[in-house]
Amino acid sequence: MRWKNTLVVLATVACTTLLIPGQADAHTSVVSGSAPCDQSGKRTVTWTIKNNWHSEETVKNLSLSPQPLGDASPGLPTTITKNGSYTFSYEVPADVKKITISFTAKWPDRYQEDVKGSIGDLPACPSPSPSASPSPSPVPSSASPVPPSPTPSKPTLPTTGVALPALLIGALVLIGGGVLFAVIGRRRRLEA
Repeated sequence: MRWKNTLVVLATVACTTLLIPGQADAHTSVVSGSAPCDQSGKRTVTWTIKNNWHSEETVKNLSLSPQPLGDASPGLPTTITKNGSYTFSYEVPADVKKITISFTAKWPDRYQEDVKGSIGDLPACPSPSPSASPSPSPVPSSASPVPPSPTPSKPTLPTTGVALPALLIGALVLIGGGVLFAVIGRRRRLEA
């Protein structure tokens, strides 16, 4: 009877170990962005990086294309809080057609992923309208249309699967259970 209880415990531990999600199941970093034109004909890019994991994310190897205009730094993040997000903005040339971002997201458990985002097919920003000179009769002015904002970049898909350490532990538990079962069975035959 005792060996049956041992076998049940070992089988339960083995199944639980194999069914526990691996460390890479929910690690995701999602980036989205927009790049509208303002009334003065300038284009400002805004990116939001979202950390979808329960520990802090470190952002490394961040690359922006095209580079921000001027000497102003866009306030790039180095870390993003657990399950948090970080938004930053900067100005780019008004005639740019495509804007990209790429970086490596890394978590304390050493899991990392490369993340990319883009905003494309952008129309050139309209030139600012010149100041109107005073005229003798009032003429209503019409507002120049602003092109629609591009859709946000597509988020990356999460990485899923069972981590290798969980598989190895499960295999070791199963092997150990089999050996223990064989030893107990042999002992019982010798005692009989």
